[in-house]
Amino acid sequence: MSDSLTQGYDASAALRLLIVEDSPADQRLIEEMLRGSAIATEAVNTLAAAEARLSKGELELVLLDLGLPDSQGLDGLARLLAVAPGIPIVVMTGQRDDELGFDALHLGAEDFLQKDWIADAALIKRTLRFAVERYRLRLRLQIAEREQEAMALGRIGGSAKVSISASAFGLKPLRESDPGLFNEIRDSYGEILGAAAERQVYQVQHPISDRLRKLADQLGFVRASPRDLIDLHSAALQILTHSVSPAHERLIINEGRITILELMGYLVSYYRRYYVGSMGIQARRA
Repeated sequence: MSDSLTQGYDASAALRLLIVEDSPADQRLIEEMLRGSAIATEAVNTLAAAEARLSKGELELVLLDLGLPDSQGLDGLARLLAVAPGIPIVVMTGQRDDELGFDALHLGAEDFLQKDWIADAALIKRTLRFAVERYRLRLRLQIAEREQEAMALGRIGGSAKVSISASAFGLKPLRESDPGLFNEIRDSYGEILGAAAERQVYQVQHPISDRLRKLADQLGFVRASPRDLIDLHSAALQILTHSVSPAHERLIINEGRITILELMGYLVSYYRRYYVGSMGIQARRA
C-alpha cells in the first residue's frame, strides 16, 4: 500500500497521477484539462508500461483507459490491481457505457469516467480528487477497525479460560518457546484463512472445519493457550493482508473473525477431552 496514501497528508498537495491512454490526442486533452491543478501527471500508452511504472511506486492515482493495444476491458484493471493494490484507479469507458463502468467498480475501481466527459475540466478534476479522498478515508476507517479488532482479540486471548492450557503447564508463549513451530502453524492457519475467503468469493467447497479440528489437535498437543491462538491469528492476518486490495482485506478479516472463534472452540474441546481422560486415568489408578 502506498505510504503517501496511508500517512498524514496535505489535501492541497499535488497528487501524482499516472495516465494510461494509448491515444496521444486524449492524453494531451487530459493533461490540458489538469494543467494548473494540484495534480501532477505522467503518461504511458500500454498496460505493460503501466505495470512497470507502478512497480516503481511513488504514485497516488491511476486513470486507466479500458481499451488499450495490449489489454481490453476489465482485464487491464484486474492486472493493475494485482500489481498495485494500494493505489486507487479511475477507469475510462466508451461513450454511454455505464454498465462497464459499474462492473469496474465491482471489481475494485474507485470510480469511472466516460470518454466524452474528459473535456469537462471541472468534472475530471473533481472525480480524480474525490477518488483519492474516498480511498484515504476508507483506509483510515479500516486501520481504526483493525486496531479495534486487535484489542478485542487481545481481550479474548487474555480472558479466555479453558480447563487445561499452556499457562496451567507454566509454558512460555509458543512464539517464544518454539519460533520455528510457531511459523509452521501460522502458515497452516494462513492457508485455512485463505481457503475460507476463497470459499466466499468463488462458492467453492473447502473442508475448513476438518482442517481446523486437526490444527486444534496439533495446538493442543503442544499445549498452546488462547493467547497463542491470538498470536497466530494476528501473524497470519498480517501476511495475508499485505499488498491486497481493501475489499479483499475486509473479506479476509471478516472470515478470520469466524475462523479464530471456531478454532478456539475446537481447542477448548481438545483440552476438555484431555482433562476428562486424565481424570479417568487417575480414578483407575486410585
